[in-house]
Amino acid sequence: MKCPGLNPWVTRVATETSAGSGVERLIDALGMGIPCARPAPWAWPGLLGVGIGAVDAERGGCGGRDGAGDAEALLQRVVEAVAAGPGCGLIVGTTSGLISGAFERDGAGVRVHDYRQRPAQNLALQLAKRWGVPVPVATVSVACASGAAAFDLARGWLREGRCERVIVAGVDVLSPFIHAGFAGIGALAAGPSLPFRAERDGLMIGEGAAAVLLETPDSATRGGRPPLCALWGTGLSQDAVHLTAPDRTGGGLYRAAAAAVTDAGIPLADVPDALDVVSGHATGTVFNDAMEAQALARLFGGAPVPVHGVKPVVGHTLGAAGTVEAVALIAMLTGATLPAAMDVDPALGMRTCRARPRSGVGWGLSLNAAFGGVNAALVFGPAEPYTRPSGPSVDVTVGTAVEVGGESFAVADLPRLPDGSVAVNLGRADTYVRAGILALAELKPRSDEAVVLSSVDNCVQADRRYLAALQQAGPARAPRLHFVYTVPGAPLAEAAILLGVTGPGLVLCGDASESEAQARRLVAEGRVASAIALHVDAPNAGSRALARAVRYSVR
Repeated sequence: MKCPGLNPWVTRVATETSAGSGVERLIDALGMGIPCARPAPWAWPGLLGVGIGAVDAERGGCGGRDGAGDAEALLQRVVEAVAAGPGCGLIVGTTSGLISGAFERDGAGVRVHDYRQRPAQNLALQLAKRWGVPVPVATVSVACASGAAAFDLARGWLREGRCERVIVAGVDVLSPFIHAGFAGIGALAAGPSLPFRAERDGLMIGEGAAAVLLETPDSATRGGRPPLCALWGTGLSQDAVHLTAPDRTGGGLYRAAAAAVTDAGIPLADVPDALDVVSGHATGTVFNDAMEAQALARLFGGAPVPVHGVKPVVGHTLGAAGTVEAVALIAMLTGATLPAAMDVDPALGMRTCRARPRSGVGWGLSLNAAFGGVNAALVFGPAEPYTRPSGPSVDVTVGTAVEVGGESFAVADLPRLPDGSVAVNLGRADTYVRAGILALAELKPRSDEAVVLSSVDNCVQADRRYLAALQQAGPARAPRLHFVYTVPGAPLAEAAILLGVTGPGLVLCGDASESEAQARRLVAEGRVASAIALHVDAPNAGSRALARAVRYSVR
């Protein structure tokens, strides 16, 4: 590791949301607090009239026309806005990637792409092939925490000298496929989204993109790009509770937040005085808000929390949310109008206060939680020409790899639940999920171990199955479990639940090399004593699935 203590500088930011193009419009909309919502443009029974945070069609969104938005076009806009020449890495966080639109058109008999040649989620790779500029590239897909988790990978690249500049981008666009899925699991609000309020009943779904240019201080200085602030801390964790429902105690989100502030050098006892503003996950759903309130009350030791939420205004932008919210937080730390104290249900046990202004750059925490139980936290603060002293180098050893292959796997052969019973819900899981569970179980992971999953094909079986269910039964009757398995992290989530793994988790779309590098990196940085790289390929239902797991640990 070349620079174990480097705090990367943030030098450029860009956004595209339902509030408009650019950070100023986003901040203005947040200041007014009025939802940037419009009716869904698709005429699908059961979904009409539900407000969504749609981006204008001419900018790549779904707003104002039938069909899905264009994820590549939206991503291109924000990436080009922050690009700083050749040799710049790119990491994209996304939930649905290229699924939106492509699957609807495939269902209409129009072949859009070959999934083996153009993986649906791997947007970073597609962008690199098209423009031939950003190298290295990676796509992070841990559902709604993707945009935040991408920062963790980016900082690792900069610290080890893999590149001097890296763009962290998040993007997701809406389509009937995505909209119907969230409606089917009962996550959408009947009216405005009201985070932390007693009358909250769901979220407003949205779309958008954001990008942040992270770079070493030397790179920024040479390029004449003054810093806005710096990324000081990151934290990842897994709930290991449920595929879609959060840990009701907020324990998983608390662990991610505590890891991030500790990584930033902030003692937990000093959190109430150190953090000026918190960008909450703040979805407006009953259980997510309740668990987040518990996590924040614990982190702040019962002191008032200067928390605000972006999602009620521009919608929950899914995989883009962590990056959009990071950009809003960066703007607030560097002079934008700070949000007022949120109105919070006293029954949640969290007191709130107005964000604290500083004469210089402030300190802020951003939180995101996701389907699959992955939590991500980020700490931003002042940019300083400073590298913390590095400790002794960590010697990483590679353990024995295990492989699991087959065309089908019986539920009875999977690990049992803690009470000894069979996880009957896994009867609906495909070979992608089951192969991943079996391979990880072979290594008998410890509860605090990190796991990094990668896949070329990821959840394409589940994507196709849910699309078929929508076409045959309609959004009101399509099985919701078919939708919840349309996240690439499903094998990791189900394995974490069965095996009790609550350490850092990450999902990458691509070959095994990146997951193995990240697992090794987590150990080398001293963040965990051991980490497992898990790679699963299961291209089609009925075809052979292959999963490989290898452990990296301190020698």
